[in-house]
Amino acid sequence: MRREFVQSTLKTLVEDQVLGLSDSMLVVCGSDAECHLFVDMGFSDVVISNLDERMLPDQFAPLRWSFQDAQRLTYEDASFDFVFVSDGLHHCASPHRALLEMYRVARKGIIVFESRDSLLMRTANRLGLSPEYELEAVIDNDFRYGGVDNTQIPNFIYRWTEQDFEKTVKSFDPVGKQHFRYFYGLNLPYETATYKKKRFKYYAIKVADPFLQLFTRLFKKQCNSFAMVALKPNVPGDLWPWLTVEDESIVFQRSYAQKHFKVNEQDDAVALTAENQERATPS
Repeated sequence: MRREFVQSTLKTLVEDQVLGLSDSMLVVCGSDAECHLFVDMGFSDVVISNLDERMLPDQFAPLRWSFQDAQRLTYEDASFDFVFVSDGLHHCASPHRALLEMYRVARKGIIVFESRDSLLMRTANRLGLSPEYELEAVIDNDFRYGGVDNTQIPNFIYRWTEQDFEKTVKSFDPVGKQHFRYFYGLNLPYETATYKKKRFKYYAIKVADPFLQLFTRLFKKQCNSFAMVALKPNVPGDLWPWLTVEDESIVFQRSYAQKHFKVNEQDDAVALTAENQERATPS
């Protein structure tokens, strides 16, 4: 986990009153690192989850522990105020499915830390300075864990963009306007560069460091550390104008269609009468 960047982002969200220290939080793909961070920051209602069978509940005290696959969470809809992940989605066979599971069980929103896809990162991939597949994670876990879905198979590193994130969320929840926020940081892979027998990658990063610091300061979207926040629509305030709430359900407004589209009034009247009769018929 990129602790400095993650902590700085969470601190900003708390200061902006988006996130509260007492908000309930589910951490997916979590570890000791997230546990220490949330305890140090003063969060009190946090559940750390992972599908790693080696993890034990006691190691996350005073926080709670739950065995969970991020792609198939067992919680009901809106079970937590926020759902959080840091550098875990790219270990899932379906990062988008895990993202939407996070969104489903969140009441207020999701907070996601992953790598950003950019021209700079694609160039680094081509030059061999940044990997496409995460071999180091498996090497670090006795060649048995740490890969895709925590297996010994190294995972592809799925990197995100703002558009990718927003399209995925909007497709899943099209009832109203979500509020999105993004944060950017630079994290150069000095540690993973030392895994290679040849030191070329390490020295290349060291030489490029000052240039990259300046370049990403000018062009923030070229940073590789990326935080994505999606806040759910408030109902009814954030509903799209073609929707309304009736009998605790979100429905399409016929009056909106009549105002903005050519609607066959006779067919519309027949449909409306049938709908009213259906509502009046006892079940």
